[in-house]
Amino acid sequence: MHILRTSDRITGLRGLAGTGKTTALRELVAACKDARVEPLFCAPTAAATDVLRKEGFEAVTLQSLLQSKPILSKRQLVVLDEAGAVGIDDMKRLFELAKECRVVLSGDTGQHASVARGDALRILEQHSNLQSGQLTRIRRQRRAEYRHAVELAAQKRTTESFAQLERMGAVTEFSGNQIYDSAAQSYLKSRKQNKSALLVAPTWTEIEAVTEKVRAELKSSGVIASEEKEFQVFDSLSWTEAQKRDAREYRAGQVLNFHRTTHGFSKGESAEVVQVSDDSLKLRRPDGSETSVQLGRGSAAFDVGETRTLKIAAGDKLLLQANWRKKFINGELVEAKSVQGDSILLSDGRIIPSDYRTFTHGYAVTSHAAQGKTVDEVLVVASSRSLAAINQQQFYVSISRGRERCQVFTDDKDLLRSHVTHSNARVAAVEVVPGAAMKRHKFIRQILQWSERVRELMRLNPVKQRHTEVIHERRGIRI
Repeated sequence: MHILRTSDRITGLRGLAGTGKTTALRELVAACKDARVEPLFCAPTAAATDVLRKEGFEAVTLQSLLQSKPILSKRQLVVLDEAGAVGIDDMKRLFELAKECRVVLSGDTGQHASVARGDALRILEQHSNLQSGQLTRIRRQRRAEYRHAVELAAQKRTTESFAQLERMGAVTEFSGNQIYDSAAQSYLKSRKQNKSALLVAPTWTEIEAVTEKVRAELKSSGVIASEEKEFQVFDSLSWTEAQKRDAREYRAGQVLNFHRTTHGFSKGESAEVVQVSDDSLKLRRPDGSETSVQLGRGSAAFDVGETRTLKIAAGDKLLLQANWRKKFINGELVEAKSVQGDSILLSDGRIIPSDYRTFTHGYAVTSHAAQGKTVDEVLVVASSRSLAAINQQQFYVSISRGRERCQVFTDDKDLLRSHVTHSNARVAAVEVVPGAAMKRHKFIRQILQWSERVRELMRLNPVKQRHTEVIHERRGIRI
C-alpha cells in the first residue's frame, strides 16, 4: 500500500464511495502497531467522527484537535478522514500542528466539498506533488449493474452513469405531484419489507413535498400517531464565514443561534435580528430585551437561520441538525417515542429538551446529509423545480448510498440528464494564475519558501519581529 511505503510526510488515501475504506484503515492501524507508531484519527464533523468511533477507531473532531493543540512527535500519525470536506484554513492549521509527524488525508474529492472557503484536498491533488493511495474497487453495491453505474459516476463519466441507470430501469418519469406519491410509496414498501431506505432530494422544497406524502400514509396506517404537537424549530441557512461578516446578507426576522459564549450570549442561546446597520446587528432575546452585536473579522460564534413551525407526532423519524452537549450529533436519525410537553422522548431513551430546537423530519434528506450513510435502498427525488441544485457531485453522492437498489424519480429525464453533468467545484486562486502548470508549482513553492524564511528569521531574532510586522502592514502583506 502506498501510504505504508512512502517517505512523504503528507500523503493521501483516495477511497471512492463504498470501496471499503474502513478495512484499509484497519490495516493501517495494524501496520502502525508493528512500527510502534501511534495513529490519531480525526474528522471535520461530529457525524463523521462518530462513524469512525462506531467502526472501532479512537477519533476526535478536527476542531477539537486543533483547539487542544497536542504536541505531536515523529512516532505519531494523524489520519484526517473525510478530508475533502475541510477548507484551506483548517487544513493549513493541521499541517502546522503536525509538522513533526506524518499526515494521511483520506477522502474523495468527487463528493461534496467543504462549506468553508477553499477545496483544500482537491487543490492539493491537482496543484501539488501530493501522492495518494487509491481504493478503486467498489464493494457497497451488491448487484454488478448497479455497481457499474456508481463506478462511472465516481470517474466523473456522469452521462454514462445516468444511461446505465436508465438501462436498469432505475430512472422513472412522472408528471406533477405523482413524483412524490410514487417516491413515498416506494419508501413505505421498503419499510414494510424491513429494509433500510433513504429518500434523497436536492432541495428542502422537494424534501417537504415527499415528507408530507410519507407522513400522510404513516398516519393512515397508524405507524405514527394522529395527534401532533407544533414546535418552533431553527432552520440553518448554512452561511459561510464571509457571509456572516457581511451586513448586507442579514434581514430582520432572521435568527442567530450561538454555538459558543460571546457578546453576552451563552452557548445554545438564540436571538432574533430586529435591525441591521452597516457593521452591526440589533438583536432581541426571547425575554424581549435588546442588544447590539458587532460584525467582526474573526470566526463567527453563531449560526444564522430562520424559525418555522414543525408538527411532530409519536412515531415520527427526526433528523438532528446540530451537535449538543455530546448527547446529540448533527446528521443523526432518531425516532420520537412520545411528546411530553415541550420535550420529545426518543425510542432510545434520550430526551430532546426544550432548549434544543435544531431538528426536522427525517424521512428525506439532502445529499449533503446523506454523505457517509449506507442503506439497503436509496430513492432519489429530483424534479425540474430543483435543477439549480442538481450537479455532478450531488448525483454521485445520492446514487451511491444504496447496497441493493437505487431508484431515481423525476418529471423530466432529459433535463435531469443534462444537469447531472454540471460540476459545482469552486475555482481556486491558483487556477486563475496565468501560465502553465509548472509555473504555478514554482510560484507556490517560492511563496512557501519565502514565508518559511521570514518565520525562521523572526524566531531567531525576536527583537526585530515588531519592526518586520510594521513593514509588512505598510506593504499590505500578511504572514
